[in-house]
Amino acid sequence: MVEVRVVLVGIEGAVNLGVIARTCVNFKVSELYLVKPVASVEEALRYSAGGREFLSKSIIVDSLDEALKGVDVVVATSAKGYSEGDPLRQALSIEEFVEKVLPRVNKIALVFGRESTGLTREELARADFLVSIPANPEYPVLNISQSVAIFLWEIWKKTGITPTNIPPRASREDIEKTLEVLREVTSMVVTTKDKAERCNRVLKNIIYRSTPSLFEGKTLLYWSRRVLRKLKEKGGSPPGN
Repeated sequence: MVEVRVVLVGIEGAVNLGVIARTCVNFKVSELYLVKPVASVEEALRYSAGGREFLSKSIIVDSLDEALKGVDVVVATSAKGYSEGDPLRQALSIEEFVEKVLPRVNKIALVFGRESTGLTREELARADFLVSIPANPEYPVLNISQSVAIFLWEIWKKTGITPTNIPPRASREDIEKTLEVLREVTSMVVTTKDKAERCNRVLKNIIYRSTPSLFEGKTLLYWSRRVLRKLKEKGGSPPGN
């Protein structure tokens, strides 16, 4: 799993700093470096919720060079990712970076600039990659806390860590058990073979398309078996066509 260091250069807003610290904890960031912060860390603690301890351990340094020591790859971020003829403004999209570069990296530094002016050209030149988030061409500038969240979310998706706030999905085996019962139900209530096949195909499409959770799959199987049992108790004679 890639190790992520978030570097904030000249962060100006305490609210932004607090929210970013919280977001870093959400997505298991290893380190937070603050380069000459303008915002008060003490004030930012009020806005950091579950990121208070993480923020209190942030490392404050006087130069960007200090914040970049010990990483494999340095990524600068900017809304202005392209300017014809400017070698510093030839960015990768965040999707390209995550797909093509991230798999080859062990430890990265994500560098975010000031809310008011972003990163200087000198700071951009210190990076190995410039990466931008595609957005509305008329106004592509995101709030810094939003940018951090999007970057970390895209990286997080590549970690392979199983979240606990998303239920496990029903397996193919679970779904096929339900479909087997439903096919038997169909044979008891639909009289012609072609109509039964059509109904079974549609039921399969709907259930697979719905991607049921494990709990939902089990409940559907329980219901299907109850329906089948009731039909059998009533003799299982199909209705007239």
